[in-house]
This record gives sequence, structure tokens and C-alpha cells, in this order.
Amino acid sequence: KSKISYEELLQKYIFTRYSMLNSTTKRQSIKDSLITGLDAYGSKTSNWDFDVLVGAGGIFSNVADLSKFAQAQFDDTYEELKLTRQKTFTVNDYMDMGLGWHLIKAKSGANYVWHNGGTGGYSSSMALDIENKIGLIILSNVSAFNSKSGAIDGLCFGLLKNME
Repeated sequence: KSKISYEELLQKYIFTRYSMLNSTTKRQSIKDSLITGLDAYGSKTSNWDFDVLVGAGGIFSNVADLSKFAQAQFDDTYEELKLTRQKTFTVNDYMDMGLGWHLIKAKSGANYVWHNGGTGGYSSSMALDIENKIGLIILSNVSAFNSKSGAIDGLCFGLLKNME
């Protein structure tokens, strides 16, 4: 067990390093700027508190901060980020896994780095084309349990494809 909290580790090694000043695991510190999440039926819902599972979806961020993270992914001087995009195992013919990233091999021949997430009140998707330095980030207050939440990923990839 680390003597440093998960929040402190994130602040030290990620958020501060990439100037992500509005990212945290502490919901209370950003609650005034947090949009209300919607459940699977479109009604207001409370936020999830992850406690011991905070690493599985407990980070709060915004598009500005995630854009800084995406820009850092395009910068070859960040060796640690390049390592996260190396294949660790193959899922199928079109997808490998990196460290926290899905490595997508599109039928068009393009390669994307992708991760998504969702809770009872929110869905998100980030896809990056490292070679062309193009990234797309979608943050929504559509529940991951909404029957149409998969459209968030479809929108992300559709927009990315159109930007090539």
C-alpha cells in the first residue's frame, strides 16, 4: 500500500505535469462547475462516489484539461505516454490493448488510441489519431445505462474519421 493517496499520485504525476488544473478525484472541490448527471431515463441522478474503486472511474475533468492530456499524447518527448500506447495483448483483429488504452485498427488503415467511460449519470469518449495529431473528446451527461449511450462512441469515431 502506498503512503500517498491516489489523488496525490494523480496530481503529482499527471495533472500537474500536463497542466490539468481542473482535474481531481475530489468531487466536492469541483461541485459548483459539475453539470447534473442524468440516469438511464433522462432524470437527474446523484453522482457516484467510488471510494476504493476510484481508479475505475472516479476522476473528474473537463474538455480543456483533457485536451492538454491529448496534446501531451502527440508530443514524443513524453516517453511515459508513449509506453502506455504499446500493445500489451490482442483482443481481436481490430483491437489491441495498451495500458489504459484500446488500440483500434480501423478498416481504413487508420490507427486510433481510444478510451471511454461511464457512470449512472455520465458517458465519455476520447479517441486520438497519434500519427495525424487529431483528437476528439466528448463528455456528456448521458448515463452509461441509457439505451443510446453507445452513440457517444459512434459520434466520437464518426467525427474523428471525418477530420482525417
